[in-house]
Amino acid sequence: MLIRDLFRIDTAKSRSTDNYSPGEVPFVTNIESNNGVVCYVEPFEDDKVFENPAICISGLGYATVHRIRFLPKGNGGDSCTVLTPHESCSNTELLYYAALFNTLHKWRFSFGRKANKRRLEKLDLKPLFKESPVEVVSESEEKNALMLRLLQENYSGFRTGV
Repeated sequence: MLIRDLFRIDTAKSRSTDNYSPGEVPFVTNIESNNGVVCYVEPFEDDKVFENPAICISGLGYATVHRIRFLPKGNGGDSCTVLTPHESCSNTELLYYAALFNTLHKWRFSFGRKANKRRLEKLDLKPLFKESPVEVVSESEEKNALMLRLLQENYSGFRTGV
């Protein structure tokens, strides 16, 4: 299925990081570490801040998932593109589609060939979450339980739900 059939595709609209005052909104850029977040800013009124859970594709073709309000790098719309699901998605589904995008399509993009709305909307994103050959939900729950157990065993001060 084409990306445009699963997601609304929006281009980012923002300024460069050095134009912003420190704030509470994550500013997402092309970096792959820290889920793409380079700093926290106070957005301008005319910036395009995304409120709903979404996948952010950097200009270099790396997908990250954002569940809270965030401001993607704009600079003319070629830096980040945001995929907002047409239908409500679980966190696991969003993570699945971001990982699937990174596996299938990250290689297509570079500094000389940026990811943008026109290029992204024509790409396939399959198998769909519900058709995945791996039982994604049980696999992720199993891995999360393992990580929680390891954290609890290795860090006596680690507590959940706090």
